[in-house]
Amino acid sequence: MNNQQFKNSLRKQLQKKITDLTFFEMIAKSGNLIEIFKSQIIDSAEFTSFQGKTIVSFHPFEVEPQINIESEKMDEPYQVSYVRIVDWDAKVMIAAEARRDQPGQWEEFQVSEKNKIHQPTPFQPVCNPDQIAAILVPGMGFSALGDRLGRGAGFYDRFLRNHPEALRIGIAFEEQMTEKIPLDPWDEKVDVILTDQNLYQVISTKLLGEWRSQGKIKNRIS
Repeated sequence: MNNQQFKNSLRKQLQKKITDLTFFEMIAKSGNLIEIFKSQIIDSAEFTSFQGKTIVSFHPFEVEPQINIESEKMDEPYQVSYVRIVDWDAKVMIAAEARRDQPGQWEEFQVSEKNKIHQPTPFQPVCNPDQIAAILVPGMGFSALGDRLGRGAGFYDRFLRNHPEALRIGIAFEEQMTEKIPLDPWDEKVDVILTDQNLYQVISTKLLGEWRSQGKIKNRIS
């Protein structure tokens, strides 16, 4: 079995674990995940309370953790942006600012009926890459070593390479953790993984401390 076959097989196994969850289990797990995000990522950071910093999130598919980092009171200590595809063929994404005129609301549209990807409209301002402190990264599966199994298109691998100073936070349910993920040369790792039960730290304590104090990882080793 080659890498591609292994990945496809693993995707099917992990997706079944998620689809076997009930709606109420997914909502409860998503709530737990958000609480871990707040306590282990936001509350532990020291750099000026995220003032002027941006966290890039994503609009989840139905079979992904239903994470929402926008407070209804709009009192979160960071700015929120969402990924938007700007070139499907070249697999390029950017981060666009969220709407803030209403709590938890932002413009969205679907790329196509087939893909059903929700994302900000082209009218939403593109966020300043220098202000991106963290990127929430979805995936079909993760390993405790930081390896990620995506959907196979490569959008996030390119996006992460273009933002090397941002903390890469894998977002998953505990059921999506797996011992081994087959890797290709272009696959990018994440720095930490948040599940509904745990935080898995992959990045060194020194670099994580650098991020917590400065909001950037200046000395990332590719």
